Amino acid sequence: MKKIYIYKSADGSIPFEDFMGKQDKKMQKKLEYGIKCMAMFPDFMTEPHVKHFSIERYNRLYEYRERIKVMVRIIFTFDKNGDIILMYPFIKKQERNTMQALEQSVI
Repeated sequence: MKKIYIYKSADGSIPFEDFMGKQDKKMQKKLEYGIKCMAMFPDFMTEPHVKHFSIERYNRLYEYRERIKVMVRIIFTFDKNGDIILMYPFIKKQERNTMQALEQSVI
């Protein structure tokens, strides 16, 4: 089973925790379940649940996808041991939201 880490920015903010605190209980439980599945089941790491970015600048990043009324995305990567690092979650409203989140993740 993979370990799950949460990214903490240089200024001390934790985007994942900030995002989760704003979600309702149903969304929180669904996201927690999906993240646990990513850690426990290698077969879960495929589309439609997880997408790998093929653009060279972002090729080490992945996107976990979930939907309950709104499309929620969590940008994540793997460390050298293969463990998951949750980086930047967001609600996808437009295509450019993904690009903005990717830029936040590589900073």
